[in-house]
Amino acid sequence: MPKGKKTVIKEIKLLENDEILINGREYVILETTKDIQTAKTMKVSSNGNRILRFDDENKKARIDLKRSIDIYKITFKDEQRAKQFAKSKDKKLILADDTKEIISTANSSIQARSIISKFQDKKSKDYDKQLGVNTFYLFEE
Repeated sequence: MPKGKKTVIKEIKLLENDEILINGREYVILETTKDIQTAKTMKVSSNGNRILRFDDENKKARIDLKRSIDIYKITFKDEQRAKQFAKSKDKKLILADDTKEIISTANSSIQARSIISKFQDKKSKDYDKQLGVNTFYLFEE
């Protein structure tokens, strides 16, 4: 959907787990509001977020297209390649002998970034001390 385009909502249904069905497509609710099912239009903002609009112009909700995004933890065996990867983020540097494991799956890119930030935050109990040295977190659709 192009930026700035407004879509009239013909059918809206609230699903479980912060999901919503609008005109036959599933979305993930990022910022909800009371009575979200009363939305009249959906607009794509300049940064790609989808914003639901209501009769009350002050009332808004943000949603994102539902996706399946895998979050990977990659541990390099060779520190030199890890340093190169830290600079270039070139996925060709990841070899078969490196450890690549799926640690989680998210429904939107914002959720994926939130999960990764837990490993980057020094105050978090999930903080990874090897982050950026030989361990990196990536996400792919």
